[in-house]
Order: sequence, then structure tokens, then C-alpha cells
Amino acid sequence: AAVRVLVESSDGRTRWRTVGASTDIIEASWLALQDAYEYWIIHNQE
Repeated sequence: AAVRVLVESSDGRTRWRTVGASTDIIEASWLALQDAYEYWIIHNQE
């Protein structure tokens, strides 16, 4: 069965959500966290 994980993140000003999906809950969680950090990096480049 597939697992979907929703992670809500914030930098104190902005909130965003990312989703990870896998048959393994650890992998799904890691994918969602990875996307959250990637989103933050992309949107905070100067």
C-alpha cells in the first residue's frame, strides 16, 4: 500500500506544504522534507 506524508513548514514569515509518497513511510517522510528544504532554498536565494 502507498503512504502519503504531508509536511507543513514555516520560516517565520511564510508557510508552505510539501507531500511525499512511497510504499515506505520513512522514505515518504524524507521526500516531503527534502522538497520542503529545496523550496526554502529556491525561494531564499539572493
